[in-house]
Amino acid sequence: MMRVLIVEDEALVAMEIEGMLEIAGHDATGMADDLESAVAAAEADRPDLALVDINLARGCSGLDVAAALKARGVPVMFATGNCASDSGRGLAMGCLHKPITDSTLAAAIAAAAAVLGGGRPQRLPASLHFYD
Repeated sequence: MMRVLIVEDEALVAMEIEGMLEIAGHDATGMADDLESAVAAAEADRPDLALVDINLARGCSGLDVAAALKARGVPVMFATGNCASDSGRGLAMGCLHKPITDSTLAAAIAAAAAVLGGGRPQRLPASLHFYD
């Protein structure tokens, strides 16, 4: 079971991801919609992984969130319709392209858990890519 922080500015999307995580046997530790709330949630809950949208409301960037979470030792996987190419390298382990389904999210979390545990993922959904 992974403990996952969801950083998403669209409340319905965040709730949908939360439900998918629970179905897959994972725990959504919290939801945040900007840099300040993401940092506060990460410090309070110490998640194993954060799923971060790149385009957040109120001028906030998921790239900034990823940098702040990485500095606090929280691994990040972008979950977005606009995956960062070079700008995401070094900030996140990879990117899960939206739209997200139950099966792609479950496979992406399993792949992230394998990598974070020092192993290799058994399978990657087509909508997930890891940065080198």
